[in-house]
Amino acid sequence: MLSYLLRLDTVLFLFINDNFHFSILNENMRAATFLGNGWVVYWIVLVYTYIYNRLKFKESFYLLFLTQITPGILDIAIKKIVNRPRPVVALHNLIKAGEIHINLLGRHLTEDSFPSGHSVTAFSLAVALSYIFPKHKKLFYILAFIVAFSRVYDGEHYPLDVIAGGILGYFIAKLTLTAYKKIRKFKDFNFEKNNIKKA
Repeated sequence: MLSYLLRLDTVLFLFINDNFHFSILNENMRAATFLGNGWVVYWIVLVYTYIYNRLKFKESFYLLFLTQITPGILDIAIKKIVNRPRPVVALHNLIKAGEIHINLLGRHLTEDSFPSGHSVTAFSLAVALSYIFPKHKKLFYILAFIVAFSRVYDGEHYPLDVIAGGILGYFIAKLTLTAYKKIRKFKDFNFEKNNIKKA
């Protein structure tokens, strides 16, 4: 069953990576993939939050940190346990023999592939930002889906990698957010005054 699933995953990867490439999209997909890069997107999000949610910036900062750190740690742990090679590594012999072609944009990454860290980041951020800016919820999830798709488009991940990454980022961030709201309600914690009131 697992071998069949992995073969299907490879077929889907090659189909998407080989049939959805258009030169007009290449730069846009490279830009989209950066939205899943924590070192890039965190600063953008913090600046955006400071400008548009300044009164609750400190609370938003803590919330963003909590909803990112937990999925991020799990992502690293799962990568080490599963130890799945990237498509360009796993399919190296077929590529060298000219039997298949992979459109690889950006860096030639070779480290563990499952799950996709960019997808984890994108969907966990979507959860947090949807709570902070609920009016823009649809936009955040659309961007997260684009980031996930870009990882397959760019030749960096299999579809199963990004699906697992999206699920991991979404559900762990949701659990973290639920715990945060319960603790905040129970303790009546005011981040802006940095004190704890008695319930």
